[in-house]
Amino acid sequence: MKKIIVVLMLLCLASLAFAGGKNDQKAASSDPNYPIEISVFTQAQRQQPPADNKFYKLMKEKLNVTIKWDILVGDRDQKRGVMIASGDYPDIIELNETAFIDAGAMIPLEDLIEKEAPNVEWHLKDSGNWEKAKWPADGHIYYLINYGIVHGQYQQPDYNDSALWVQKEVLKEAGYPKITAMDEYFDLLINYAKKHPTIEGAATIPFTILTYDWHAFCLWNPPNFLAGYPNEGNGTVDPKTYKYENFFTQDISKRWFKKLNELNAQGYIDKTAFVDNYDQYLAKLSSGRVLGMHDQYWQFNQADYSLRDTGRYNRSFAGLPIVFDKSIRPRYRNLPIPNLGRGGGISIKAKDPARIMRFINAYMSEEFQRTASWGIEGQDWQYDSSKKPYRTPEQRANWQNDAWQVANTNLLMRDVFPKWEGSFKDGYPTDLSWYYPEREAMLKPEDKELFAAYGVTSSNELMDKDPPPNTLWFPTWSMPNPPDGSEAQMAMAKATETMKKMLPQVITCAPAQFETQWAAYVNQLKADGIAQYEVYMQGQLNQRIKDWGGK
Repeated sequence: MKKIIVVLMLLCLASLAFAGGKNDQKAASSDPNYPIEISVFTQAQRQQPPADNKFYKLMKEKLNVTIKWDILVGDRDQKRGVMIASGDYPDIIELNETAFIDAGAMIPLEDLIEKEAPNVEWHLKDSGNWEKAKWPADGHIYYLINYGIVHGQYQQPDYNDSALWVQKEVLKEAGYPKITAMDEYFDLLINYAKKHPTIEGAATIPFTILTYDWHAFCLWNPPNFLAGYPNEGNGTVDPKTYKYENFFTQDISKRWFKKLNELNAQGYIDKTAFVDNYDQYLAKLSSGRVLGMHDQYWQFNQADYSLRDTGRYNRSFAGLPIVFDKSIRPRYRNLPIPNLGRGGGISIKAKDPARIMRFINAYMSEEFQRTASWGIEGQDWQYDSSKKPYRTPEQRANWQNDAWQVANTNLLMRDVFPKWEGSFKDGYPTDLSWYYPEREAMLKPEDKELFAAYGVTSSNELMDKDPPPNTLWFPTWSMPNPPDGSEAQMAMAKATETMKKMLPQVITCAPAQFETQWAAYVNQLKADGIAQYEVYMQGQLNQRIKDWGGK
């Protein structure tokens, strides 16, 4: 009898323990914000944040989230192809093309947003971007737009897009001339190079070109801007007829490359431009011996920061709205636009999409967005006695130090995740360095002198004080790329390889051979089927005009 009682007692205890364990398990899983590690693939060319980065430590403490970054190394297309072929995806994928969506790698987000993320829903709907964020082919939201969603007043003073850039020291020595035409721009660079054949003991480079991998758009994009068109990607749109046409084969491109051909024959084009990789390009810019190039600022800003941090800010770059001739109105600067087709999406292999969306919702609260963009109150900024925000000189120096930002802030998250831009609800800008007192306190003497000389207050105004309204469809580069394997996609892929291969030949051939080389290049693009790409883009343009309120 005693043995039976003991056995029964043990069974009861085991049953209670099991029940308690089940209840504990249920309690843990019912916690909506349980600790989670989220894996993220990004194509951003940034350093891995260190383990003791204080922003990520705060995020783990406040939001129960740890981010595991997979930062692209090597060829983007190859990495993407391997991921799709294997079906092995991280929780979040940074998108800037259609391949992952076409492959079925991403989950629709609109139901999750409406159920789990009121802050994200407000972010998209209040800014008028809920419908624009939907994938045109099926009406689902597959990613959260990473840049260009503005709330309140847009207060950014800094130009971050395409320009023909010139070293500030070159402008200063020339007396800050007002130049707008292409020939004036190159004369400025050449005159300085003749007077200064070396800079810091190394040969001066009057003009360089980034031609590596997907960055090669710097090789073929300039004619679009020189002709006065806004950035529509690979083509131009007639504002009256809405006709889309690639500009690669237009006379505006011939005019640009003929100029480069002449300059190369005279020895003014960088000799290694067509073989250097992206890191080598940045290293050249950071050396202070490059006088000019065409690029988007976000793509080379690390070099500008390096020049700043090494005490050579006079060798950093100013963007100018250069066009072919003075009869053309520049269209470099645009009013803010959502960065459609680019952002972070949740993959089909995500461990818990609902938990990830709840995290993004918390991250998108005004309180956390202020911390994400201003830094930690009391450490990176503070309020004065009048309840106005400010930074100390040391805090400002930190915020202008790229290495410090990598170690202490959320640079990678800013590239991939959604964010507030414009103003917070109290009217202050979403970037504290845009706040006028802070902006003035952080302005370098070289920029004060530069802006005063041109009668402007910012690099945005240097490009255009009053940009015209964006067109209804703008921009076409944010339309979905042609599906993989389609005629349009294969045509554009062939055309891209043709441009990478033949445009360097067009630039470096003897001037007497230019016409022959140019004709061969144009004929090859036609043989590649570039017309098929135009047909696809025309269809996308027509659909966007219809969807966004046109006829």
